Amino acid sequence: MGNAKKQLTNERRARRLGTGEGIAPKTPKSGGGIPSWAWLVAASVIVAAGIIGVALVARGGGGGSDGGDRTATVVTSRLSHDKIDFISAGTWPVNYTDLAGAMSALGLTPTQEAASVNHYHVHIQLMVDGHDVPVPAQIGLDAATGVFSEVHTHDDTGVIHIESGNTSFRATLNDVFDMWGVYLSPKCIGGYCGGVQMWVNGKPSTALGGLVLQSHMAITLLEGTAPSGFKPAKSYKFPAGE
Repeated sequence: MGNAKKQLTNERRARRLGTGEGIAPKTPKSGGGIPSWAWLVAASVIVAAGIIGVALVARGGGGGSDGGDRTATVVTSRLSHDKIDFISAGTWPVNYTDLAGAMSALGLTPTQEAASVNHYHVHIQLMVDGHDVPVPAQIGLDAATGVFSEVHTHDDTGVIHIESGNTSFRATLNDVFDMWGVYLSPKCIGGYCGGVQMWVNGKPSTALGGLVLQSHMAITLLEGTAPSGFKPAKSYKFPAGE
């Protein structure tokens, strides 16, 4: 009986070895495959890239002053720190000096109205030193050289035109003043430095020059003390088609 049982056991063992049944799989050695820390690094890079991509899309793929250098000499040298002759002028003149160079430094591209696929408007009401200061016509449109900016004006109503071949482009308020050639900061507009306040559609905003312009915004800028009866605009009635 002992030999019979031993033979039966050997036959069963042979059958298991033939099929692999009963043999425990080998445990992989440590260090094989991609380590967990590498997956974490890769995931972090993907998330960071996504955040950067969203930021660029919001600003129009990096166009406009946020995608350029507002501290470049070709930009800052054009900005007026003068005060206004309210008797003879009433506002700051448009500066066309090296407009193309300033646009290049700011990341703004030349535009043609007929070729623009992104066309929207905002309105700016400007109160400086107690005076209602008009935003002049032809900002960013240099007829003498044929240089036309994506950010410009056609008249002195305060309506700003943004016309671009980039469907996602969004200008900033800094772009308007940089194209105009007038210094803007939280403290000053031009040579008036009594502090600057801003309202967008009647609501206070601290964005100032960094404000990203959206269609039909009504923007009010106040330098210094508000005159009697001053009220920031809640809206603006744009002409038909604008």
